[in-house]
Amino acid sequence: MGNNPNIVQFENVSMRYGLGADIFHNVSFKLQQGSFHFLTGPSGAGKSSLIRMMYLGHQNYRGSVKLFDRDAASIGPGDLPGFRQNIGIVFQDFHLLDHISAID
Repeated sequence: MGNNPNIVQFENVSMRYGLGADIFHNVSFKLQQGSFHFLTGPSGAGKSSLIRMMYLGHQNYRGSVKLFDRDAASIGPGDLPGFRQNIGIVFQDFHLLDHISAID
């Protein structure tokens, strides 16, 4: 695995919306700094929900989520904007701005 720190770490994470059934159950993985990963699966498998958890857009879960070695449960609503400055997301339905370059 090398000496790179874990940027994302999920341990036995289960997630649901409201009182419904789990979207996914007991998911565990680590993403190290500098690594490159793909998330694939059929429609409805929970891919978008899992990504949403990585930028703390959804927090209704069981298990342990750590981002940049920080327990996600310890990140309050007031801390989210500053914390999210460390996270870059390219959405499937991206919208580019015609007056700003990709580098900007």
